[in-house]
Amino acid sequence: MVLVAVELSAAVLVDRATIGGVCVTRRTMSAFIFQWTWVLPLLFFALPLWWLLAYASRRRAELIRVMGGGLNTHRKLRDTLRITAFVLLVLALARPGYAPEKLSISRTGRDVVFAIDVSQSMLAEDVMPSRLAVAKQAVRDALNVFSNERVSLVVYAGSATILCPLTYDYDFVRYMLDQTHTRSADFGGTTLQSAVEKVVDQVLMKNRAGVQDLVVITDGGDHGSQMGKVTQLLQEHSVDLLLLGIGNPHEGAPIPIEDVDGVRTLLRADKAIIYTKLDDAMLRALATQSSNADYVAVGNKAFDFGQIYIEYVADREVSSSISGDGVVVYREASLFFVIPALLLLLLSECWGVNRLRLGQACMFLVLLCVVPKGAEAATPELQAQFTAASMLYADGSYMEAEATFTEVAYYGNEATMTRSELAAVQLNRGLCLLQLSRAESDSSYELGLNYAQQAQLAFLAAKRYVPKFARAGVRLESTAIWVSELQLRIAAEAEETNAMEAQMEQLLEWLQALLEAQQNLRKKVAESDVSRRQAKGAKNAPPLMPIESSSEARLNAPFFVRSQHTLQSEAERIYLEMQQLDTIMSLPEIEGMPSVESLFVEPLQLMEKVPVTMEHAAGLLGSWSSWPAGRSEQQIAEQLIEEILSLLSNHSSDESEGDEWDEMDEEGEYEYSDDMDASMMSSMLMEGDFAAGGEMQALPVPNYSAEDILMEEQGNLQFRQQQRAKANAGQVEKDY
Repeated sequence: MVLVAVELSAAVLVDRATIGGVCVTRRTMSAFIFQWTWVLPLLFFALPLWWLLAYASRRRAELIRVMGGGLNTHRKLRDTLRITAFVLLVLALARPGYAPEKLSISRTGRDVVFAIDVSQSMLAEDVMPSRLAVAKQAVRDALNVFSNERVSLVVYAGSATILCPLTYDYDFVRYMLDQTHTRSADFGGTTLQSAVEKVVDQVLMKNRAGVQDLVVITDGGDHGSQMGKVTQLLQEHSVDLLLLGIGNPHEGAPIPIEDVDGVRTLLRADKAIIYTKLDDAMLRALATQSSNADYVAVGNKAFDFGQIYIEYVADREVSSSISGDGVVVYREASLFFVIPALLLLLLSECWGVNRLRLGQACMFLVLLCVVPKGAEAATPELQAQFTAASMLYADGSYMEAEATFTEVAYYGNEATMTRSELAAVQLNRGLCLLQLSRAESDSSYELGLNYAQQAQLAFLAAKRYVPKFARAGVRLESTAIWVSELQLRIAAEAEETNAMEAQMEQLLEWLQALLEAQQNLRKKVAESDVSRRQAKGAKNAPPLMPIESSSEARLNAPFFVRSQHTLQSEAERIYLEMQQLDTIMSLPEIEGMPSVESLFVEPLQLMEKVPVTMEHAAGLLGSWSSWPAGRSEQQIAEQLIEEILSLLSNHSSDESEGDEWDEMDEEGEYEYSDDMDASMMSSMLMEGDFAAGGEMQALPVPNYSAEDILMEEQGNLQFRQQQRAKANAGQVEKDY
């Protein structure tokens, strides 16, 4: 350990050196000092401590004399040892230092601005866990190898936002990186030009030209940038551009999005699922247009961006900046005081009444040596669990094996297991998850995809423990292919579901049209008929003349028969369509499981009667005398159709009830504005009951911690960003 203290006194120059990118000028000085001199007054407490020990010794001697015992001649020596140990510990606490060297330090490094694409296409999961998550991890990898680089963080989509200016505070950059999401930019879309303009105007400095890097992490797919303007800006400000392309350049991937309830859906445009892939050609074209631009296409493979950046800047210029008059570095000397103090304390405690108890001292030293090794006691237990999990995997018990491997990974660490063993645990856990994925995908593609994505994360963890772990890399690539296949199956299943829903809606429209046509035909028959009621005659009146049909009724009868036969044919066609839908929507029978009744069982039974009833009606409409019976048959057909519509409509409304509420919520959402918070607060304060309650009751004492307030503010910030993004979405042609 070394100590650093600011020293402005003159010194003698010895040599210069460069250590880890820091230029160091050594100046030799001769001194032995205490760095924390304010601790030295604690030495005065040795006097009252000595008095207290002497007082206790006198009282102890009096007590022994009263009880008739002999005086312990070793007590004064024990007190002396304790006082001496106290003095040594205070001197150690004052941080003594020796062999000082004065160092003049100058930082050498570059300015690095990370521009991360946060458009919705970065949510695609052709790389795990998503393109955006991989981009954020790439920045973390770079921060782990940086030492003297100044770092800035910018996000962009349809517009650019500066999340962090140039700084040496890497922890703050990591914090802002954790807050990065697709709502960090005000507008959707992808325009690299907005990010470049923001960086050169507000982030980079003119006096640092030539030592500035702009690292753009994106999947391409620019929607409105003028690449010539981008190249011109980079060349005018002497900015080096490093493009990092993430995503599968050959196969498109859907874009999963989540609503406020956490329900995942696929992004659509005009009801069609949007697929996105790495726009490799556009990024390569941009890199070739500028001599200051380089392009690295990582695709959907694992990579270490820290190593990529080290190779990128290997032969590039760095800047230097002298930091003040320098610092004085001392070698730590506290250890030379701490060890004697501990030994004196040990000796004082082991000094008995008549002699030194060496046995206790030796036992105490042995315990000090043995106890630290207790941390490794868990290793055999973890090894036994790993063996048991391997046997479960071999027996095909993948669920139990995965649970055991997860437990080993949770309790294992680099203190109890080697990095190779930890990588092996994650690899085997990933294999278990992959087997579960393939097994569950037969019944549910979504569940299979969930297991596959967890397997990808496990293989990725294995690669992080051992970067050259070839088996983990191979499994990572094969699992990525399997994930893409599952995503395509889910998308196809969604398309099939949409098609069936469209067919169901069409079927309901046909049934409704058939019902209306049947009702209109029955109404026309009734209007063409004459009144068949006869007035009641007198008691001895002659019998009434029989009712005869009108000429119009005789002419319309063939038309009514043809119209009824047409409706009968339409009903038969609809019945066939219902049978086809029933075949498509029926679930396959599983051995040992009770069969599930189809949705169309009862509607099909009713629909089968409709054409028969219409045929009877057509036969009765041919003769005017049987028109009343024909209308009765028509009314029965109408009742059957109405019952079918009721059954199918109820089922459709049950399925779409949640979607309708979501749509109502979306339609009811108000436009967000910056005055929203103030208007909401003022409207709340106008509530009479609330105001009266506040006057009558004392407010509770706030008990929120600083962390609670920060978390609440972070949630409010994300809400405001989401509302701004929704308000601006209508102004963007392609919001992905």
